[in-house]
Amino acid sequence: MEPATLQHRAEVALSLLYGMCDDEDVAAAKPLVEALRNARDYPRMLQLAEAVRRVAPGDQRNRRLLAQALIESGLATVAIDLLQALTGSLPVGHPERAEAQGLLGRAWKQIFFDATDKSAPAVQSALAAAIDAYREPYQRDEQQTWHGVNLLALVHRARRMGLAIAPDLQLKPLARKLVATLEATPEAQRDEWYLPTLAEASLGLGDWDTVERRVHEYVASPDAKAFLVASTLRQFSEVWDLERGDDPRGRSLVAVLRSRLLALPAAQIELSPDRIRDLQSVEAPSAAQLEAVLGKDGPQTYEWWLTGLKRARSVAAVKRRLGRRVGTGFLIRAGDLGLDPPDELMVLTNYHVVNQAGQSPGIPPGEAQVVFEAAEGSPVFDVKDIVWFAPPDRQDASLLRLQSPVTGIEPMPIAPALPDWPPPAGAARAPRVYVIGHPGGRDLSFSFQDNELLGHEGPPSGKPPLEGVCRVHYRAPTEGGSSGSPVFNDNTWAVIALHHMGGELGMPHLNGEAGSYAANEGISMQSIAEAIHRSRPSID
Repeated sequence: MEPATLQHRAEVALSLLYGMCDDEDVAAAKPLVEALRNARDYPRMLQLAEAVRRVAPGDQRNRRLLAQALIESGLATVAIDLLQALTGSLPVGHPERAEAQGLLGRAWKQIFFDATDKSAPAVQSALAAAIDAYREPYQRDEQQTWHGVNLLALVHRARRMGLAIAPDLQLKPLARKLVATLEATPEAQRDEWYLPTLAEASLGLGDWDTVERRVHEYVASPDAKAFLVASTLRQFSEVWDLERGDDPRGRSLVAVLRSRLLALPAAQIELSPDRIRDLQSVEAPSAAQLEAVLGKDGPQTYEWWLTGLKRARSVAAVKRRLGRRVGTGFLIRAGDLGLDPPDELMVLTNYHVVNQAGQSPGIPPGEAQVVFEAAEGSPVFDVKDIVWFAPPDRQDASLLRLQSPVTGIEPMPIAPALPDWPPPAGAARAPRVYVIGHPGGRDLSFSFQDNELLGHEGPPSGKPPLEGVCRVHYRAPTEGGSSGSPVFNDNTWAVIALHHMGGELGMPHLNGEAGSYAANEGISMQSIAEAIHRSRPSID
């Protein structure tokens, strides 16, 4: 199901469920909950699952999916309460009971991995609870291999930490049993989780060739699914802790998976600035491993990912001095906007983030600081003044001069043109764009988001209703705090637009066309540069 169609159908279902709905409306809404999970649209999944439960409180499957949405939304303890009630109400052997038990393990596991201090007694108790939750359904039915592989991974983690949890379990025999059970599964019964589970079970044997071969079968596929790759990445990095392990092949495998994930539709990766700095300095996977996992284009995919990491160093948090983050900006060379001195480095953000009068929700330049959190030392710069600005009904942009020069950080490259639109005849897919920013204004977090390009008002066929303002629209909702983020093209990581707003629904179509839809909106860098050029006499 295409993301736009799924999104629209979910919105329609929500409006029906909260209004006058009948049994057919409820039946049509239920499969959309799982479709939203598969698309990793957890906010909508949570909304829709909650709405379904209000009209169909006895649907156990939906209750379980609601719990999963809660976990993915950071509400693990709420999910645990719901799942414990659900498992207590279902008889042993009920298929939803086993699924709910697995999600209980997932919730306790998330509590463990969210904690920074893994030595805290409550945190280690969460790990033990997760192991118990996965062990019970697996020992009752060894065909429940996803419970078994999570049990394997968590006991492995506990042993690495020196914890005496489930001391009677032996890891390699458990891994061999899982592999044998999976390989004996008739092909017609192998679902989309078969290969990820088999790859992880093989990891328990330390069989790297088999792990890479199994991962390749679903990661390198042209129709690879982001939620499957993301699940494997989470298991390998968080649970198996391969990046901090002794085997360089394991460390590099995680890097390969991360590079592949971002190249997939509906992908999102959040990394702390410390993590971004670490990833730029790690030893690159070998060409042989890249090709073994990703195919012949593996080295190119990984190089593309490294370029994105490099760009993140030039993204700045815009903060109120000694206060909270108010938005995002990025480093840009003055000469790329036609200004002198050409090599001066400035920061571009939204007018509604920083403006001379401090017009809400923005702040005045005298109160603003920019922090390049992913650069070495996370340097902080005070804002000296605003060189040029355009209000929200135009380009919604402010170009900031800093009190001291920036060194050691490269400015963002500006794309010479917007991607072709409409896509050329025969194109396999619409172009994608990428956003790097601070989602939700959260501290120490960068979000690499893939977005489907929906169109723009640039040449050759654009017809902008507002002269001099060229808008760019792209799919996938960004969170508040992303204002001022750079929007990149999908091949060279060059900036094509300044992100300034998003709309779940109600964003007017481009080029004066009737109607509205859910979209994000940026202002093209070309139209910003042209606006600066027209006003240059007043700048000088």
